[in-house]
Amino acid sequence: MEQLFDFKDLARENVADMLPYIPGKPILEVQEAYGLGKVIKLSSNECPFDLPSGLGQALAKAVTTGNRYPDALCRRLRAKTAIKLGVGEENLIFANGAEEGIRLIAQIFLNHGDTAIIPTPIFDAYSVATRLMGATEICLPLNNYRIDLDAVLEACDKNSGVKLVWLCSPSNPTGDILKKRELDAFLARLPQNIIVVLDEAYAEFVTDDQAVRTEDYLGKDPRVMGLRTFSKAYGLAGFRIGYLVADPGVIELVNNVKLPFNVNTQALVAAEYMLDEQTFAANHVALVVKEREFMRTELCKRGFEVPESQGNFLFVKIPEDLNKNGQDIFKLLLPKGLIVRPGTAFGVSQYFRMSLGTREDNLLFLAAFDRVLA
Repeated sequence: MEQLFDFKDLARENVADMLPYIPGKPILEVQEAYGLGKVIKLSSNECPFDLPSGLGQALAKAVTTGNRYPDALCRRLRAKTAIKLGVGEENLIFANGAEEGIRLIAQIFLNHGDTAIIPTPIFDAYSVATRLMGATEICLPLNNYRIDLDAVLEACDKNSGVKLVWLCSPSNPTGDILKKRELDAFLARLPQNIIVVLDEAYAEFVTDDQAVRTEDYLGKDPRVMGLRTFSKAYGLAGFRIGYLVADPGVIELVNNVKLPFNVNTQALVAAEYMLDEQTFAANHVALVVKEREFMRTELCKRGFEVPESQGNFLFVKIPEDLNKNGQDIFKLLLPKGLIVRPGTAFGVSQYFRMSLGTREDNLLFLAAFDRVLA
């Protein structure tokens, strides 16, 4: 059928030029493509444990209430999360994953012609949200795997239109953290009309007591707002539930623009259950802390450069003498039943990122890795 007009001409500015998000390859697809039984997915920073059986029972009990809309303000979950973090309920609002929180912040604060600063390589959701609103992005390279706050300040001085700075701690894909003293010094020099978004999706895995936390700035610096999620430590990636931690004035604006029932009933039940249960998340965090040190040591022994990580993943640089890039490693491991994230997803082809699995999963990865590199 002949196309009468080009939809791209009707689309919002920048939309036609954007690239869709490419998720980690699904387990089922790899199983079908290579005739495999067991596939170990280490590409999406997911929890390697099955969720507790008690959660299934709670969800089954709640399913009969699906004829009613969920609580739009997530009141019970908000109260429990506020106690867990030691913040006020007025500092929290929930979203369909942290990604929706990123979109909401961009919708509220970025106008056409504004500028946002994005360290890179980093999670691409910040760039997508920025460009969708017609704002300009300034991408600043990391400095030795770390977000360069001095470079951010310099960019703010040179560009009067900067409205927002996207930060991430632990940073995805490097796993590095920002320290509180660093952010304190940064905020002291940052112009007062610039917002700082601190994505802390991996906060529960942090063991460094000097790491920055959004809670430290509530009531002290309203420019700082944070993002958290139940997808990582609590293992609820498939339920899509995250939240913002911010000044009440920001929370009010988010409530003005978010979808009325953006968090579904099952997600609410799951998050409440896991927050009450706590043992699952604690065991998951303990596993990650142990395995990231083990795997980093093993990979470094093999001649790979791996920066220290405070997340549930490692960022691995491939030596030049191997004559392989991250995409090559990804393709070589797939037939072995292992899925990693090639660095091309972040614009750095000489790297790959791998999530941390169980010890059994990680040993299987190392054995396959050794074989494909032999």
